[in-house]
Amino acid sequence: MIWYILASFLPAIMVIMFSMMIKNKYTGLALAALVIGVSVYKGFFHSEMIVFLDTLSLMLGYFAVDQLKLDQTSHY
Repeated sequence: MIWYILASFLPAIMVIMFSMMIKNKYTGLALAALVIGVSVYKGFFHSEMIVFLDTLSLMLGYFAVDQLKLDQTSHY
């Protein structure tokens, strides 16, 4: 059960964090997708439902960055 909860939130958080650090939403999405893709390739996933939740969470994270303009904020 914990795997499904993590798959629902962790990729979105990764997209948001990478996008805010790099200041580019496309690169943040690509890095998060790369991390998820490598872990799928290595076999760390137990079912296709987790891969589906990861994909959905990646998209939701991207839309959150896009709508809230988190990649354009300045912390200075």
